[in-house]
Amino acid sequence: MKSLKRTRDITPLPSRNFKITVDDQPVEACEGETVLSVLLAANYARVMENDRNVASGAYCGMGVCHCCQVKINAKHKQRACQTLVEPQMSVETLTNRFKEEGIKHD
Repeated sequence: MKSLKRTRDITPLPSRNFKITVDDQPVEACEGETVLSVLLAANYARVMENDRNVASGAYCGMGVCHCCQVKINAKHKQRACQTLVEPQMSVETLTNRFKEEGIKHD
């Protein structure tokens, strides 16, 4: 399986890095990074699908706006900007709990 390439890092990753899975693709991460910083480095612009099936991305990047919610380790609506990466972490972007559970949200 091909890894997602990080193309938007400002500085090189330290040598002590590990992989997380983003949308079934491995991507490099390192201790201390947030899920959002990994997503942005891997060029993910749209990370969340809201309850109205509209894709959006991070806005504030500090936990206030809730626009970067993703599914982390099978838990919906986790803030990517507030969650530190861990080895073997699984992240799913553009997920929607209502759609997955067949709940209509009008």
